[in-house]
Amino acid sequence: MDHPVVHPVFNWIWASPCQPKHKVFFWLLLKDRLSTRNILRRKHMAIDSYNCVLCSHSIEETSEHLFLSCYFAKQCSLLGIDTSDNSRFPEIASSFKVKLQSKFFMVTVIIMCWSIWTVRNDFIFNGVQPSVQNCRRKFFSELRLVQHRVKQSLQKSFELWILSLSSDF
Repeated sequence: MDHPVVHPVFNWIWASPCQPKHKVFFWLLLKDRLSTRNILRRKHMAIDSYNCVLCSHSIEETSEHLFLSCYFAKQCSLLGIDTSDNSRFPEIASSFKVKLQSKFFMVTVIIMCWSIWTVRNDFIFNGVQPSVQNCRRKFFSELRLVQHRVKQSLQKSFELWILSLSSDF
């Protein structure tokens, strides 16, 4: 049998100290199986609008739009990394690895996407108005939970890394 070539980002996900819910979420995102509004349209689900609820540009909510090109997502991101409009998530994760130069780059990417997703869902399902501050609060809250899962030998560097991120906040 032939061994399929798998992008390294899939290995990085499972090797990260993130919680299983974060890993599965991001795996679904990479496989384009996250229930964004364009996926709901493809499944013939009727909803009021298929546009992104986080921005006012009347753009259909795709994974790439929601997490990369949406104005709200760009404001929330602490990464300060621009991506091209035609980039795909595996390639973007690779570029984050190069640009961030941190062994915790995958945690950053996964948790930032998770935070944006939960803010979006809070708005859709609970009517909580999305805000950049709320998204960043969720980001740091989730990071502190992940901190308990980091190997003992990396605890100090993870803590310093969180402090360096929060100083930008």
